[in-house]
Amino acid sequence: MPSPIESIPCASCKYVQQSINVMANVASYLSPDNTKVPKLSDRLFEAIPSIQLLWLTDLADVLLFVPTIILVLTHYRPLYLLCKVLLTWALCNLMRITTVAMTSFPDPRDGCMHSVGEFFTTFLLHRCGDCMFSGHTVIFVISALVWTSHGYHRFPKRYRWLAWICVLFVWALTIGSAIIVIANRAHYTVDVLVAFYVAGGNFYIWTYVFDRYIEEKGRLKDLTHPWGCGPDPRPHAQERERRRQLSRDAEKSAMAEPPPVSAHQVGVAPTQSLVTETGQSSNIHTYYTDSGQPGNSLTFNTNQQGYGQDRIQGVEQQPYQDQPMQLPGEAYTHPERQ
Repeated sequence: MPSPIESIPCASCKYVQQSINVMANVASYLSPDNTKVPKLSDRLFEAIPSIQLLWLTDLADVLLFVPTIILVLTHYRPLYLLCKVLLTWALCNLMRITTVAMTSFPDPRDGCMHSVGEFFTTFLLHRCGDCMFSGHTVIFVISALVWTSHGYHRFPKRYRWLAWICVLFVWALTIGSAIIVIANRAHYTVDVLVAFYVAGGNFYIWTYVFDRYIEEKGRLKDLTHPWGCGPDPRPHAQERERRRQLSRDAEKSAMAEPPPVSAHQVGVAPTQSLVTETGQSSNIHTYYTDSGQPGNSLTFNTNQQGYGQDRIQGVEQQPYQDQPMQLPGEAYTHPERQ
């Protein structure tokens, strides 16, 4: 049975996909009839000839998405990467929900299908008015970013040249697929460009969230390393793991041993004042050794006449005559030498 944290991305994607279908039906129902309303002017429409091969856009989805899923499932942290891909896709579609039906564009393609008002039960593949922004291009860009960020490290060092070839091929296929979308008049150019910006931004937003709040904090280890497949081979991840291990070792050492006494703590501790039953006031000074352990304590007793005598704990007390307290700056005279 999957854990709750593993169910969040799947449940989010299912809810968002249903919501985007409803909003796309609303956009299709509200979109103006492109046979009566002129289409918007587009620069790439003028440069790229029109084709009627919509199946190429779906084929491009398959050619990019299937290898990406294979890469995700064979990754040494498949659940981590799968969650990042699904959450990126869900966030892109959540943003698409807020834009697809807000402004109605005349569809750039002739022969599109209009929704008749059954918003919750109608599922159409190529609807009119489903413009801002391109959902196909979102899949293209996410697949290319996954290969760029995670496919490179799947190859040994001596085959890194092959990794670069794969990454360049994926990006070439992504750009070619975007051109096919424009050539089929499935979207305006601005729809495709906004999809590039949104998908790229959301992918790196989730990358930052996972790195900063999950990996760096050492959370969700079952998610990031489900089968104990070893550490992340990326240099910055290895350095982060090394710092985390040093921090854990330092915390264990601090809990096992008492904290060392710093240089400013070696010397006299703060004075403690005591008042005896006879009315005498005692100031106790505790001296510390260089090793930080408390040593002898010096008690200075002061009677009501302002005289005092010293006593060191642990040492036999020697009788002294009552002497006046020495004030700062006065010369000291031993009583036997007066």
